[in-house]
Amino acid sequence: MKAVHFGAGNIGRGFIGYLQYKSGYDVTFVDISDFLVEAINKYKNYKVITLSTSENKEEVKNVSAIHLRDIEALEKAVSEADLITTSIGANNLTSTGNVLRGLLEKRVQVNKKELDIIACENALFATDILKKAIFDGASAELTEYLQEKVGFPNSAVDRIVPNVNIEKESPIDVAVEDFYEWDIEREEIKVNSEIKGAEYVDKLGPYLERKLFLLNGAHAIIAYIGYLKGYKFIHEAITKDEFIRNTAIGFHNEGIKALSVKHGINVDQLNNYSKKIIGRFENSYLQDELSRVGRDPVRKLSANDRLVTPLKLCYELNIEADNILTGIAAGFLFDFEDDEKSQGIQNDVKTNGITKTVSAITGISEDDTIVAEIVKKYEKLKAEYRK
Repeated sequence: MKAVHFGAGNIGRGFIGYLQYKSGYDVTFVDISDFLVEAINKYKNYKVITLSTSENKEEVKNVSAIHLRDIEALEKAVSEADLITTSIGANNLTSTGNVLRGLLEKRVQVNKKELDIIACENALFATDILKKAIFDGASAELTEYLQEKVGFPNSAVDRIVPNVNIEKESPIDVAVEDFYEWDIEREEIKVNSEIKGAEYVDKLGPYLERKLFLLNGAHAIIAYIGYLKGYKFIHEAITKDEFIRNTAIGFHNEGIKALSVKHGINVDQLNNYSKKIIGRFENSYLQDELSRVGRDPVRKLSANDRLVTPLKLCYELNIEADNILTGIAAGFLFDFEDDEKSQGIQNDVKTNGITKTVSAITGISEDDTIVAEIVKKYEKLKAEYRK
């Protein structure tokens, strides 16, 4: 079995490619980085280092890489693949889908075996986005093949892969937390039904939103408030600061109420999941920097992402969302100088004012009471921490 994975970064090597290798796949990475492609092809092997109370190393062997511009090599790899996956960032799914469409047009001429394509991103129903881009403009022959022989399961992925400073034997070794979860839509799979470490589920929606709210949302809140208060690492912010800890747990409580009502998930199960997540945030071995977790607030504060989605759901269900509002407001004060997106928000606030900026980023009308509540929290945090 052969797997082609788009995105040779830390998630690609330390999570998706790692599980594919453990499942017996020959793994080929695709990336735009000359350094990563050259290093993977030079070393062929790398170590996945698990960061916990005891350090564990596992080797991933016999991997290869192709640069995104090497179309001939890509056509060959895609034509032979049994599984295609991505971890490229949700913003890049459409452009990658356009590339894949051309590669699949070539595949359908030589190989019409079954295939699965899975987007492994921090976004709701990411594979659907990728699928739409592939179908748009596809030839009649490719469209028929995609409809009959290609599975497009959505998935929920969960593993923290920090940019921690540890000694590595090669530049492509990667450090990860000891927890991971990869949930895949069972009914959409065509051929790849035995990936080790993955869980195949009948209804993915609850898993996607549980992870998006309780992991990604709370993670972002800790990052934004922690940065505002001068902390450097996630574990410091949640263990040393009572306000941050209470806000994160309060966010969980609000999200749990909304998830239990919407999906009928048992509250005790959600509370147990919440405790696991908080424990992961406390892991000092990760040395997970707030600036990494908070980067690109334009995406993280957008309409269908980790903070605004649970906020709107709480408002729809008449559930208090005070902690979510606080986290979102802190996101608009995230001004990390090395992050172009956060600087863009700060410039927009200076030019257009906070109300218009909140509305533009979140997609919520200026006249909506939600925007007014976010602005109120923003002004309060700004007065206290940006004197």
